[in-house]
Amino acid sequence: MLLFIEGIIILMLIASVIILIIEERRIKKQGAPRGAVKEYWNGKERRQAQRLNTSVFVKYSIEKKPHIKLDGRMKDVSSSGMGLVVNEKLYEGTLLLLEFELPELKNAVCAEGKVVWVKGDFADRNKTGKREFQTGIQFLNIKTDDKNRLVAYIEKNLESGAGL
Repeated sequence: MLLFIEGIIILMLIASVIILIIEERRIKKQGAPRGAVKEYWNGKERRQAQRLNTSVFVKYSIEKKPHIKLDGRMKDVSSSGMGLVVNEKLYEGTLLLLEFELPELKNAVCAEGKVVWVKGDFADRNKTGKREFQTGIQFLNIKTDDKNRLVAYIEKNLESGAGL
């Protein structure tokens, strides 16, 4: 009798799992709800510092794995952070160690940063077919000398009209 009850319970669990899988597939086919954008953001700029458009290679590592160096490309930079294009998805809150060389600066700038936003998904590809994720980085710790050199570089290039 006990084996019969256990058998029924197992069959009910299997049936429940099958129903859940079917329901998840049905919901996935429907996709996300769609809506019309009525208005775009036209309010005050929320950034704390002016950005400079630039394309510079960046070496970075995830703070928990500092021995693994990865490559990214800086899209823009400010005194408080950067836009970084990477080939692997980083998640909000991830801490990074960053190193990059700006034209006209003799030594590399080193900083610690935190991922504050990520755009893109695994289907997004660049022209060469590699995955590409747009990532916003907030600088958390940067040496005073490096920050001063960075700010001077940004200001000089913004004056020449290279910024946003």
